[in-house]
Amino acid sequence: MWTRKVIAASFTAPVYAFLLASCIVIAQDSSSERIIDTLNGLLMLTAAYLVVSFPIIVTYGVLTSVFSDWVASRMSMRFELFVSFGLHIGFGLALLWLGVGAALLYWTTDRYLRHKGYRFKTSQSCASLILPVGVAVTAITIVYLISVIQDVLQRLYG
Repeated sequence: MWTRKVIAASFTAPVYAFLLASCIVIAQDSSSERIIDTLNGLLMLTAAYLVVSFPIIVTYGVLTSVFSDWVASRMSMRFELFVSFGLHIGFGLALLWLGVGAALLYWTTDRYLRHKGYRFKTSQSCASLILPVGVAVTAITIVYLISVIQDVLQRLYG
């Protein structure tokens, strides 16, 4: 169970960071900005949110999820799903509305992996931790490369 929970956290963190960054970037009036500035903003916010949210999701999220599922497993099978969902949302509320979004996405990912019946090894769980780190590094690298290309083009043509 622990390995599945860590893998669910590794998948949840990048998706959550991207969705949160997208909501912020879309909420701004981007009609006057260039598309490259919007892309830079989206990538930088995704990396920033990922760096902040991933440690919280992988520690607090995994621990509270294990506890939630343990409590839910003590209930009747009819109520297990609802109790687990309610406890995940309740623990997410501790981090206000940002936590509720992450808890909902995490619960959905974990339930999907559980429903599919995947059995994960500890090595796969540890390897999955590379995903959020890779997404953050890739986003920052793309922003850096875009700025280098813009600088070169500006020096050449302008």
